[in-house]
Amino acid sequence: MKKLFLLFLFLSLPVIIHAQSFFVPSDVQISLDRITNAFRAGNPKAMDDLLSSPVTMRLQDSLYRDISNIQASDLLQSFFSDKKVIDFRFSTPGNGKLIYEEAGKRDTVNVDIWMRRALGGPVLHEINISNYPIATVFFNIHHDGKK
Repeated sequence: MKKLFLLFLFLSLPVIIHAQSFFVPSDVQISLDRITNAFRAGNPKAMDDLLSSPVTMRLQDSLYRDISNIQASDLLQSFFSDKKVIDFRFSTPGNGKLIYEEAGKRDTVNVDIWMRRALGGPVLHEINISNYPIATVFFNIHHDGKK
């Protein structure tokens, strides 16, 4: 019986450790759920109150630094306006994939969310909706190498 228990513990320990490593406070999880629902519906206006000011944002090849929350909301709305969202899921808290259809073509883009604490709770401070690597996401570069 001891051997069976030790085997069970040995096999389940990596799963338990992995589950504990992504602990997210409940208020942050609620905010991430609201962002998920807004992106799935293709309606970023539903999360306007989560946008901080200023916001840094990359949408595809365009980089916007320190813009107001109103401008960020308008840019997100125009980004989603001609897309039919198929699915959006966070794989880890703050990192996910957006699958959408635009002009009859299906595409997938990475989404990275950085939040910060404010008086009213967590707010969205930086957002990356592009396939740029996270390490270079806020540098003003383009895929063709031009600055």
